[in-house]
Amino acid sequence: MDAIEFMARFEEDGLRFFEALGAECTDAERKELFELLADNQKRHLGSLEKLKENLHGIETDTTLVDRAGEVVNGFRRTLCSCDILQEFKQDADAFDHIVRAEEEVIELLDGMAKAETEENTRELLVLLAEGEKEHLSRMESIYEFIEAPHTYLEWGEFSNLHPL
Repeated sequence: MDAIEFMARFEEDGLRFFEALGAECTDAERKELFELLADNQKRHLGSLEKLKENLHGIETDTTLVDRAGEVVNGFRRTLCSCDILQEFKQDADAFDHIVRAEEEVIELLDGMAKAETEENTRELLVLLAEGEKEHLSRMESIYEFIEAPHTYLEWGEFSNLHPL
């Protein structure tokens, strides 16, 4: 299987996951979070498509990806379980589960890169892992942006002796 196609499938699962949560959320803030994450996911999918176009003609198939393709990722596992999807709508820490799914894929790519014998494919897997790390960083930035209004530090100075 092609390594880029493998990553695109994972990202498409994430996109469907964010769109499903965004469509069902009643809280406007959480809905906005999932819509922003879905938009970020679409952009990341676009970057994978551009990478595939740039690597046209270079061998990107690996047997390691074939074996990893059998593993059910965190997004797909959640999409297949309606109960978990319902819980995610109400879970304030749902984003931690999303981060963990991304970290699992990064670990998987790093492990495949270490085990890959073909030089070009190994470099591609390292490149995909780095891209996932950047993607995760953007997702965390989106989350921090949405959560920023709820995060403040209360100090006793400046006559701020009572809770806000």
